[in-house]
Amino acid sequence: MALTCVLALVFGFVGAFGAVATFQGSLQGKQGETGLTGAPGPAGPAGQDGADGVDGKDGKAGKAGKAGKTAKVQAKSVDLGSTGCSGQSVQVITDVTITAAQKLKLTKKNVCVVK
Repeated sequence: MALTCVLALVFGFVGAFGAVATFQGSLQGKQGETGLTGAPGPAGPAGQDGADGVDGKDGKAGKAGKAGKTAKVQAKSVDLGSTGCSGQSVQVITDVTITAAQKLKLTKKNVCVVK
């Protein structure tokens, strides 16, 4: 190798070419791998599952459903009264009067829902 370098320095490009051609056997290393693919090996264990991905876009909306039926309204009449109550009665102010001393006088009466 040293001799090849000296010849290349002394004689330039032609000297380097001649030195490589002359000492080719000593410059060559051992043969490497051929690069041919061998037989496949045994299958390895399965890998771990990956993480869940991001949800995709919503799909397009479906067609509208048919219209619902009209509700059947049953009118139920109720009245207010003070006797025959169907629930709890409440006190309601039925009259307001102002006295001579400038005070309010309230008249209250029990009222409830009657059937």
